[in-house]
Amino acid sequence: MFRAIFAAAVITAGMVAPAFADDMMMCDDAHIKKAEDAAMMTKGDKMDMAMKDVDAAKMAMKDGKTDDCMKALEKVMKDTM
Repeated sequence: MFRAIFAAAVITAGMVAPAFADDMMMCDDAHIKKAEDAAMMTKGDKMDMAMKDVDAAKMAMKDGKTDDCMKALEKVMKDTM
């Protein structure tokens, strides 16, 4: 009985986690600031690329293009890793 409940909990968590992770990245001032801070911590060409993406995210947010903003923020996170 315990195994069945445990298995159901694991399966449910596996389905909920990806959906929750998608909602975590948002186009708002706090996330842009976090991305900008991450970009500033890198060096050289990586920093230049990351800062371009931060600027792109800021412009997209200003223009109301949420999808473009989120794509730019995701790119910043990839550039800084």
